[in-house]
This record gives sequence, C-alpha cells and structure tokens, in this order.
Amino acid sequence: METIKMTSEKFWRSDQPRVLFNSRDACAVEQAALIQAWSEQEPALSGHLLFASSGSSGDRKWVALSKEAILASAKMVNEHLSAVPSDHWLLALPDFHVGGMGVLARAYASACPVSLMPGAWDAQKFHALVADKKITLSSMVPTQLFDLVEAGLNAPESLRALLIGGGRLDDAIYQGAVDLGWPIIETYGMTESSSQIATSEVCGRILHILPGWETRMTSDGRLSIKGRPLMSAYVQCHEGACEMVNPKVDGWLETNDVVEIDGDQIMVRGRADRCVKVLGELIHLSHVENQMIRWASKSGISVGPVGLPVVAVADERKGSRLVLCVSHHHDYRELVEGYNRDCHPVERIDQVLEVDEIPLSDLGKVLYAKLQEVVGQQS
Repeated sequence: METIKMTSEKFWRSDQPRVLFNSRDACAVEQAALIQAWSEQEPALSGHLLFASSGSSGDRKWVALSKEAILASAKMVNEHLSAVPSDHWLLALPDFHVGGMGVLARAYASACPVSLMPGAWDAQKFHALVADKKITLSSMVPTQLFDLVEAGLNAPESLRALLIGGGRLDDAIYQGAVDLGWPIIETYGMTESSSQIATSEVCGRILHILPGWETRMTSDGRLSIKGRPLMSAYVQCHEGACEMVNPKVDGWLETNDVVEIDGDQIMVRGRADRCVKVLGELIHLSHVENQMIRWASKSGISVGPVGLPVVAVADERKGSRLVLCVSHHHDYRELVEGYNRDCHPVERIDQVLEVDEIPLSDLGKVLYAKLQEVVGQQS
C-alpha cells in the first residue's frame, strides 16, 4: 500500500491549475482536457484545483478552489480535531472530490502521514487497515458507515475521530455506529466551501459552525456563507467554449440549503431547490424523506443506504404529487400506508414507482435531477 507523507510543498505551492475528475464520468472526461488547457491560460485560476460537480438542474459545473482556500479549510478542521504530527489519516475517499482532497490538505497542514486505501471500497479492508496502521483519523460518507455497521465491525482502539459527511446520517445507522464504538463526528459542508462549514463533537449530533465562517440566512431561509475557504468561481463549458462565473456578491455565496441558525449552531432542513407546492402549501421533499425514514426506523423496517428518494411530478389538481422511488422488489405497502396515516396530509406519498436503478454519484448520493428524468419517462 502506498503511503503519502505530505511534507513536500511541491503540490501545494505549485501555481499550475489542475482539473480533477472521475475517469468513469463520461461527461467530465469529455470536458476535462478542454478545461485544463483553458485554465492554464487564465491568470485568475493560477494555483487552483477544479472539481467536477453537477448542479441541481443536472448541468455540469466545475468548482474552482484555490489551494489557499483548501488549506484554510484544512486549518479550521485541524483546529477542531486538535490534529498533530503524530496523527495518521486513512484516505478512503477519492481525491477528485473535495472530501478526499480535504483529507490530504489536513495531513499536509498538520505534517502528519496519510495512508491510501487501495482498490474499491470494502468495509472489512478499511477496518483491517485502521487496526494495522494504527490510524487515528479518517473520513467517509454515510453509505460507507452503513457498511461498517451492517458488518458489525467494532471500532479499532487507535481511531479517535471518524468524520461523516456528504449526506444526512440516518438515526439508526448513527446509533449502530456509536454502539460499535465508532467515534463519529458529523459534518456539514459542500464543494463550494472547500469542505466543512459546521462540525459536531465526537458522538454529538449538534453541528457547530466552524470559527472562520460568517453565516446568515436569506429571507426564504437559505444559508449564505463568507470565509477564506470559499470558492473562487464556477467554470462551465458550452459548445467548446469555457467561461468563469462568480456567484458571490460582496464575498457572500447564497446556497440552496434551507437552514436554521441559533448562535454557532446550524440545523440543515433541506434544499430550496427540492421544494414543491402541494395544494398550495410548500413542501420540502428532503423533509418528507427524513420523516419516512424515521417512521420506518420506529417500525423496524429496513430501508438501506440509499434511503427513500422522493420526487414530485406535476398534478393538475394538487400542483404536485409525491412519488417514492424504489429499485428492488421490496414490499413498501406497510411503510407507505403507515407513514401516510401519520403524516401531514399534504406530505402523503401518492405513488410508489419501481425503477431499474436509483442514479447515484460515485460517493453514493442520489442524483435527483437524473432520477426526476427517469420518473418522468415512467410515470
């Protein structure tokens, strides 16, 4: 296994921009060479890393982060973790995502080693590497934690913090991980913020905004952020031409995350771009999903790592009707009937649709824009 000691400044001090992408992403592969050549001629992108990301509409966007921004984020996280040179990171996330690059940046900033997990993700292999290398810090997405819990693997003694980000952590999986001794730290962030905006304490569920971030809410409850780790711009390509778009206003970036803020505490309620009107009332689809998951958990019904994706389709009478998407032959009648009986009337599931596959990103996040297309074709 290759071990990287991030003591060399060659990568982090280089002004050469670098485009990072998943080689299995055909769209990203198609654009990467073009953007790489173009970015090398753009002085504003000197010393930047560009990460492939798809917006809520499904359009391809590239997030330009300066290395200074990524290292500023790393410093914030390291201070929260009290990271020191004697720590040892295990990288179990791809470095073409900001979560994986964040691990490398934190290791570099704290002058500690980082080991790479070779090959495809495997819970047993991850567990063995943590124990064998005496890993103290690592980071993963909820799907990976689900696999550790399903395998019944107890946390190795060396591990003092396991960061979980990239999506909502199901209550049952969280409790299962805690029962197995995993030192869970929940995080909230995005590519545009170079990683974390808010982080919990070990085995705590309250997210605290990291010092260094300024936050405020828009009139419709969306989060705005300002800080050194913030993105420089989006890069988009249309018909072979690239352009840089800066969405910030006076240094502030308005996100589509609907939140509540109380002092340094933040509660993420869902995405503004996943809101629909049902019978004239505004519904957060992520809230519906979370309520269904809670109902299933209380009723002893397993839902799996993908959760219960819900999309909305137009309805002449109601404005929108809610469709639960499933990708396997599981009988969800009990769950839907029970949830519909207990939920707010406008949040009822109108239809269960079996699809061939739930479209996911390589980190296991539901690609709702693509799922919406699938539902539109089958409805």
